[in-house]
Amino acid sequence: MRSSPLIFTSGAAQRSADLRLAWLDAADDVREAYLAWRDAERAERDAAFTVYQAALDREEAAARTLQLELSGCAPRV
Repeated sequence: MRSSPLIFTSGAAQRSADLRLAWLDAADDVREAYLAWRDAERAERDAAFTVYQAALDREEAAARTLQLELSGCAPRV
């Protein structure tokens, strides 16, 4: 997992940086899950594929959230 450096940024800039790091972490998880699925023994392949699909879903959600943030359309919570 990545961590953002301790720098002084505005709230919006920090949120964008945090979302980018979350997306990068999710993308790393997809790659690791894919490699685990690719290398899985036959008996474990179905479970490994399910893990890969879940990781891909998380990465896509993180990418959408980052895209909305960068476009200025993200809801403020």
